[in-house]
Amino acid sequence: MAKELARLEVSRFRRLTGVSVQVAMAAFLLFAVATFPMSNLLWAAFLAGFGFALLWFSWRFWCATDTYLVLNSEGLFDSKGRHFCGLDQIDKVDRGFFAFRPSAGFLIRLKTPVQRGWAPGLWWAFGNSIGVGGATSHPAGKQMADIISVMLTARGAEIIDMNKD
Repeated sequence: MAKELARLEVSRFRRLTGVSVQVAMAAFLLFAVATFPMSNLLWAAFLAGFGFALLWFSWRFWCATDTYLVLNSEGLFDSKGRHFCGLDQIDKVDRGFFAFRPSAGFLIRLKTPVQRGWAPGLWWAFGNSIGVGGATSHPAGKQMADIISVMLTARGAEIIDMNKD
């Protein structure tokens, strides 16, 4: 079994805050549709649909943030065992200001396309990119990105070989 180099997870406070804000907004929209008479039925249907979509999104956020990401010498995994990429598949790590990345996170550029997926607040994968972060803490995301960057260098290859023993 490979040694864990970094772990990226969402704190309980951030999970509760994120879900609470989304549920409160959904409740406000559904309450407004139910109690205030609206002359435009299309507008009422839009607001109700948006309210139910927020409820669905809050459930997805709650379930997704129950897992965490693990970086080890074999690659990037989540706590349920999903393999995102090996260290040899990573082209570069992008934390730049103009990078299309999650907030408090970073972007992993891969050499080959990855299977699409999305865990709100934790990661998304599309094309040759994996966005990591969102509801995670900024220092933990920065640490994981730095470790991946070091592992992509020649010295990182030596570290990986030492950890396989």
